[in-house]
Amino acid sequence: MIPRTIDPNQPPAGLNPMMNHTRQAQSMLGLWLLAGALLATGVMLPRAKASTNDAAAVMQRGKTIYEKMCASCHGDQGQGVKYEYEDPLIGDRSLASLTRKIDRSMPEDEEDSCVGDDAAAVARYVYDTFYSPQARAAQLAKIKPDLQRLTVPQYRRTVADLIGSFRKGYDKPYTDKRGLSMRINGHHPTEKKGDKKKWVDHRELAGEVFYEIADKSPYDDIDRGDRISVTWEGSVLADRTGEYEFVIRSRNGFDFWFNDPNWRNPPQVDGSVVSGNDVREVKYSAYLIAGWAYPVRLKWSLSEKEATGMIELQWKPPGGVAERIPMRAMMPYETPKVAVVSTPFPPDDASMGYERGTAVSRAWQEATIRAAIEAANLVVRDLDELADIKSADDPQREAKVRKFCEQFVARAIRRPLDDDAKKRFVEHPISGAPDTDAAVKRVVLMTLCSAEFLYPEAGVTRPDDYDVAARLALALWDSLPDDELIKAAERGQLHDPEHIAKQAQRMLADRRARSKVHGFFDHWLELDRAKNVSKDEKVFPEFDAALMNDLRVSLEMFLDDVVWSDASDYRQLLLANYLYVNDRLRKMYAPQATDAGDKHDGEFVRVNLSGDRRSGVITHPYLLTAFAYHNATSPIHRGVFLTRNIVGRHLKPPPKAISLADAKFDPSLTMRQKVTELTRDSACMSCHATINPLGFSLENYDGLGRWRNADANDKPINAASDFAGDDGDTVRLGSARDVAEFAVNSRPARRAFVRQMFHHVTKQDTSAYGIDTLDDLEASFAESGFSIRKLLASIAAIDAAYGLTPATASLGDTP
Repeated sequence: MIPRTIDPNQPPAGLNPMMNHTRQAQSMLGLWLLAGALLATGVMLPRAKASTNDAAAVMQRGKTIYEKMCASCHGDQGQGVKYEYEDPLIGDRSLASLTRKIDRSMPEDEEDSCVGDDAAAVARYVYDTFYSPQARAAQLAKIKPDLQRLTVPQYRRTVADLIGSFRKGYDKPYTDKRGLSMRINGHHPTEKKGDKKKWVDHRELAGEVFYEIADKSPYDDIDRGDRISVTWEGSVLADRTGEYEFVIRSRNGFDFWFNDPNWRNPPQVDGSVVSGNDVREVKYSAYLIAGWAYPVRLKWSLSEKEATGMIELQWKPPGGVAERIPMRAMMPYETPKVAVVSTPFPPDDASMGYERGTAVSRAWQEATIRAAIEAANLVVRDLDELADIKSADDPQREAKVRKFCEQFVARAIRRPLDDDAKKRFVEHPISGAPDTDAAVKRVVLMTLCSAEFLYPEAGVTRPDDYDVAARLALALWDSLPDDELIKAAERGQLHDPEHIAKQAQRMLADRRARSKVHGFFDHWLELDRAKNVSKDEKVFPEFDAALMNDLRVSLEMFLDDVVWSDASDYRQLLLANYLYVNDRLRKMYAPQATDAGDKHDGEFVRVNLSGDRRSGVITHPYLLTAFAYHNATSPIHRGVFLTRNIVGRHLKPPPKAISLADAKFDPSLTMRQKVTELTRDSACMSCHATINPLGFSLENYDGLGRWRNADANDKPINAASDFAGDDGDTVRLGSARDVAEFAVNSRPARRAFVRQMFHHVTKQDTSAYGIDTLDDLEASFAESGFSIRKLLASIAAIDAAYGLTPATASLGDTP
């Protein structure tokens, strides 16, 4: 036994200070009675000094054992270790309960190595150092959010929005109209206007850009014996960030403008010179930012001498396939130009499992300079538009340029300029510049290379309203505050938690918030894993890149449908029994399903499925295909995904990498039997006891995610397994639906979802915002009916309000 001393000036060790006063008094009285009984029997309590020394010895002993046996999984400060045990060592167990837990079950796989007095010493060290409420309170003051630069996506979007904020209509919401405006022109066969043939103009809404003309005119009132021209105008909407390839195929002359609404400028692709009547294919590439629409114009003409005419416009999105631009990605009206900085950057640090702006290297610094130069050139090229200069001889030109520079800097550093900032960012760069263009370039370069722009939190010790506005914009939009946020900051409203929450809710309606959510799902569902998926054409002849592209669209439509529905219910991500399909996907996955709504762009439609064979993202064919072998299913890949991302449990890296060498197994074995044999070793089963039951639950879905009752050898599928629940109880899993039901009712699963959302929104860990932050978010998430949008707004509000105190909440404290 470890001797203890009763110190009359301190509460006895292990007494919970959160107990109500009555229980504390009862506990204290009981301990004093025990002390009196010991004294009456002649048993002496140790002296206080000796007890202090003994307690210090116990703590040192516990620390030594912890560092040797526990820190590799739990971290040197109990903060958790990625891929080992990511949750911090905090909780509500008493010291005695924690001691029993360690004595019985720790370390994992070596449960007999830390027992008795060793377990008691480790428990005391853990409890007093970082586990107990008192320890957490002491540690809280030491934890701060990391100072971070803009991540690469944040940089690109911020620069685009910074320059775009000077264009008329840039922030105007997009309408639901889809397709391109199409205009067919030609001369009337007989009617004249004066001494010339009457000009005829027909307008339509095009669902795709593909047009053919042979010997017959498309309209009776247009003369095929004369020149005919067709023009498509509008905008294309990017749903992924990256390099897009546009492909124009034509037998005839054409001009193609992209991201330049001034059609008087030379086209990006001049295809007007024609030689022969064969089909030509011309390509044009552009780096696009997801969520924004880009103006586009294609003008095609067919002369009376050309026997046939054909024009087709395709695109190939990042990770996609070449296809005609779908109607859902086209809008029949012109949107403002988007300033896209395409300078390559080194990747952001992802060592913590999510992208952060913590890595600063020479390569990154050089990239910021090159990107600033690119942005400066974009600004100067469109300076007249951005500065509202009416003409080259505008008498207010100089004043307008200076005003533009001051506004540019203020928006970039996210606050009004004081005299020092004006001198540093505007007056000094402009002075001595040889001309206006050079002056503006200097201002842009100085601004975009400044710490104030690149490090939004640099120098912030006591946040003001402008800091709060900047945080909200980065959290929800990866960008800059809009006019409404800046005005709220000017009025001193952003020290009020209620007003911060209202702003966060407002901002969710912006298209940039949708892009932020898309980025989260890319990370949570590991969508990039499907980039290089291939299948054995003999086993899966239906598979090709176009199928994966369709499945990706189907999944993204499903996610949007859940998140932006009225309920925005997280549980439906796992439980919903419907898919979005086009004709091809319907034949493969839902031949008997009934339509549940109108078709999207005449192609994809939501279909309700009978029974319980589909269960949200867990059984979406895109993920099932990605987490499978080229010629078979993969319960291990699927099980690992479910363990980490859906059920929210941690997995250690395997002691050694073992691949499933199919040729080494009896071909008559089922995949389940092969995996069971492969992972039978005890070293494997420490993780595969969790992985395998989850993976086996999806064995009714083949390598393309289609339902099956038997495998390739016509053996019946056995998807049932026993699974250890969150409290150690046994849960019977017999299907994907069982996994989904378990996850939506599992607090660790919900916490894992909340934690990953927090990481994506803030680029920080929850512990930096308070030891109870994750608990509070998980509780409010449940109270909201598991609303994803409300969770997103809550996280943004917590991030924005960090560091605010009652003393700084008055209007007088804001500049």
